[in-house]
Amino acid sequence: MTKRIFITGIVQGVGFRPCCKKVADEMQLSGTARNLGGNAEIVIKCDSRATEEFLCRLVSLLPKEAKFYSVDITDCKEFEGEGFSIIESDSDDRYLPEIIPDIASCDKCICELENTSNRRHLHPFISCAACGPRYSIINKLPYDRENTLMDKFSLCEKCNAEYTNPDDRRLHAQTIACKECGPRLYWRGENFTDNPFDNAVCAIKNGGVIGVKDIGGYHFVCLADSQKAIEKLRNLKLREKKPFAVMFQDLEQAKVYIQINDTEVKLLNSSARPIVLVEKEDSVFNEASMGSRFVGAMLPSNPVQYMLAKALGPLVMTSGNISGEPIITDNETMLGILGKSPYLDGVLYHDRDIITSLDDSIYYVLDGKSHIVRRGRGVAPASIPVNLGSKTVFAAGSDLKACLGFYKNGKAVLSQHFGDLEDDGSAEVYKSSAKHISKLFGFKPDLTVCDMHPAYFSSDLSKELYGKEPIKVQHHHAHIASVMAEHNLDSVLGFALDGTGYGENGEVWGGEALYCVDKNYKRIAHLKTVKMCGGDALSKNAAESLACYLVAGGVDIPEDIMNKGDAEIVSAAIKNNINCSNSSSCGRLFDAVCALLGFGNYNYFEGQCAVALENAASIAINKGAIAYPLDLEYNKDELDTVRLIKDIFKAKKDGADPYSLALGFHIALANGLVKIAKSVNYKKIALSGGTFNNRILTSLLKDRLSKLGFEVYINEKVPSGDGGIALGQLFIAGKD
Repeated sequence: MTKRIFITGIVQGVGFRPCCKKVADEMQLSGTARNLGGNAEIVIKCDSRATEEFLCRLVSLLPKEAKFYSVDITDCKEFEGEGFSIIESDSDDRYLPEIIPDIASCDKCICELENTSNRRHLHPFISCAACGPRYSIINKLPYDRENTLMDKFSLCEKCNAEYTNPDDRRLHAQTIACKECGPRLYWRGENFTDNPFDNAVCAIKNGGVIGVKDIGGYHFVCLADSQKAIEKLRNLKLREKKPFAVMFQDLEQAKVYIQINDTEVKLLNSSARPIVLVEKEDSVFNEASMGSRFVGAMLPSNPVQYMLAKALGPLVMTSGNISGEPIITDNETMLGILGKSPYLDGVLYHDRDIITSLDDSIYYVLDGKSHIVRRGRGVAPASIPVNLGSKTVFAAGSDLKACLGFYKNGKAVLSQHFGDLEDDGSAEVYKSSAKHISKLFGFKPDLTVCDMHPAYFSSDLSKELYGKEPIKVQHHHAHIASVMAEHNLDSVLGFALDGTGYGENGEVWGGEALYCVDKNYKRIAHLKTVKMCGGDALSKNAAESLACYLVAGGVDIPEDIMNKGDAEIVSAAIKNNINCSNSSSCGRLFDAVCALLGFGNYNYFEGQCAVALENAASIAINKGAIAYPLDLEYNKDELDTVRLIKDIFKAKKDGADPYSLALGFHIALANGLVKIAKSVNYKKIALSGGTFNNRILTSLLKDRLSKLGFEVYINEKVPSGDGGIALGQLFIAGKD
């Protein structure tokens, strides 16, 4: 009797087939295992009872990254061979394959890396069947060495012996390498020694900033406690204010500097090795964090990072790009920067190319649950189960924090983060990645879907890529639909709060209450619509947002907010409707309150003023201050934010503590949203939009709603911000 076992799931690039052989050999069973498309096929000579035992043993032995989604067992033609072997892979497009993200170096490889008697001692590309680059180097399926960028590196005799040895943990490890067969490190910069890695260490120790080529692209690296080096880094990246992530050697080193809870520990130590936004003490890494109460903590994801952190201690490890541009992946571009910039002191690079560029993934933890801020290395392109129809759908996502997606056969596959598509380089990476993902997964979309904004690049790109007129979906509807897709919900009252989105009435939306049923929605309520001037520049100028609110409230703009001449221009522009739009944006509301309370007048990076206002509220909480009592009135279908601004203006003028006002504002906004929920009284509530990265507001709102008996859902697998829009678009367009 011979059985065919067909398994869908994460079964390639994780050492699955070697596990099959190990179990079969232990049970003295004959048969074969092979990759079939993106899945796996086992043919085994045994009866039903032995098949069941085989699977039980296999599951107990599976690598931690492996997952079964389905197991199909059928009788098949009698196997006539002897023994169990791993055979040549084949293609199969009947099922959607799973392509595993890049996997951080495993503990066994790190032990070998540090073992002076091991032939891979300090080999910067050490990996095995259970770890190493995957998505970033794969050309096509099935996941075999000849289909990856490792194909250019011929195996030496010793590596080949391990690769073909059934008892070796590098059996069929496609990224297997050693010092003899490559890849290799190279150094460009001042030569302190003959060793490329040692030169990099010396440059960083001397206060330098260097580029380091990692798995998904370059990082810029310097000492985390060097003010001089971080200033150089800011000049290099043209990033004056935005915080930088800090990499620690291991959890023990991290705990010296920051307090981390169990969920944060699990995230930091996961195979994705993401950046985790962790609360910190005021005195820790202030230059890197730029006054934020959080530090972006991370652990090494590959041998080079581990070696650098061990040699140097905590390091700033930030994406190797100039602000607003895509992460650099090729050596020529980075070496070109070295030749031109006085702020870059060297480049540590290697000769393995990168097919798919990947920024670091970012998470935070709220109420014991992890929430993703950016999908990148270690996460993309893992699929998300979604209960939709039979058609294959392409979703273009949003222009800001761009992320595209596909749906097929019950799964949504989302790309990595691309940045903002107004940058030509980011748009090109977006297009090439769409083509690459289509080829890898065999996607041929029946439908395409995009944001309804008439000027979005992503909308035009979707037509260019697939030649189909896309379905247009309202931005905030897509935000709420992304929560519905994640949590398998058919209907919700959704609160979508963010900076901007094109509304169906042509106005700027951003503070919306939407009743969503299946693929349809109705706008129930919103933040008060305010006439604002300044166009796209308004998203940066918080003082101008405040001025627009004050004009709407009939309040003269004080000179400590805006000089008399500029105030007159703003007033005249609003009066005469010059370069104005009607806006219900929650982002601009946060900007206005931040500027009013003196915590910041300008967004040097997206959301800076909102973060500053949240930090101020946090300071009030930590010092036990009483929140200033504020009320956000709900009249018909609007929350009266203009009246709220006037109340805060008066309270500040009367001498109220700005920190207490910041906390009072957060409470008032949460209470205002609760008023809407109570008036609609639909028990399932979905929260989405970039504003819900604000932990204080989100916690306040969730707590109040839960106590009133509402069920509250929020994004966890995709970002609440625009990086989750593609999933919502897929949900809306993919419904039959």
